[in-house]
Amino acid sequence: DRALKRAMFSVFMSDSDDEVSEITFGQVKKEHLASELYWVDIARDSGYWEVQVKDIYIDGRPQALCAECFAAVDTGTSELAGPPQVIEQLASRLNVMSDCSNVAQLPKLGFEIGGRVLNLEPRDYIDQANGHCEVSMMPLDVPPPKGPLFVLGIPFLQKFYTVYDNENKRVGFGVAHHAGQTLEDSKTLMLDVGTGTNNAAMAAADHLLDANRRGFIASFLKRLGI
Repeated sequence: DRALKRAMFSVFMSDSDDEVSEITFGQVKKEHLASELYWVDIARDSGYWEVQVKDIYIDGRPQALCAECFAAVDTGTSELAGPPQVIEQLASRLNVMSDCSNVAQLPKLGFEIGGRVLNLEPRDYIDQANGHCEVSMMPLDVPPPKGPLFVLGIPFLQKFYTVYDNENKRVGFGVAHHAGQTLEDSKTLMLDVGTGTNNAAMAAADHLLDANRRGFIASFLKRLGI
């Protein structure tokens, strides 16, 4: 009677002091979902929960920046990371002003995964402190065949409830339900590819790395065997 109902675990990451993060073994907790849950097959056996990223989107528009990239959905990573060339181009296109003067006008940043665009809001992809703003995505140079590779860490996991199905080798994604979140806000976070609408069930501007970031990259590459 101690066996898991299913060979899976799910992760809910809180984004405020009003809620508690939770890892659940053997089941999906629907109370943590603000959308339907959809499944994406694991792209390859790398030791990580890796899925394929077909493209990057800015405010619902494909950017043709990273065809056939991969992304590791990693609960142990505190930030977002990706191919240096892609991050450089994203920083240019996002045009985050260093004085934070355009924060209110910044677009959503999306990843096309499994036929859906999963959107991050500006607060998820920028660092804002002491009146200074910058894109907070770390350059991570993973050469083929293991790359190009994104790492979707805590900022992504706070936005999306994730389920890791070991038996069927797949990852489930759904918009995470947070305290104070409105239905309209939730609808903008997961879009159907090619339509720019919510799914049916829902009706590094600065590329210099500090010591901690360099340490993360070295550690992650070592874990990949590179």
